[in-house]
Amino acid sequence: MFKCIDRNGIVIICSKDTWENHVLAEHPEMKGCEGYVKAVIEKPFQVYQDGRHPNIKVIYKPFILPKPYNLYYLRVAIKYRKKTLGSLKGYVSTAFPCMNIRKGDILIWEEL
Repeated sequence: MFKCIDRNGIVIICSKDTWENHVLAEHPEMKGCEGYVKAVIEKPFQVYQDGRHPNIKVIYKPFILPKPYNLYYLRVAIKYRKKTLGSLKGYVSTAFPCMNIRKGDILIWEEL
């Protein structure tokens, strides 16, 4: 679907399979929102460490989605994996609108 670079310079990939069979299958309201997800990865508002999974970071950005989700956060979860020679790559796990930051997620970076 798309490839972009996160704020740390790491390549993030969202495959067509993930987008169609996970994101859209579970969150049909995300249809046509690939560009918003890419924008959030490239310029996040807040980055959290997932409280349950040490290799997943969660990016939040409010007020970026079109109506009727324009007052929600866009939550994007990215799973990071080490590749050969120790380099990291990230893979979008899910993306969806939400009203609040998930309890248990740990803030590690915030746009000032």
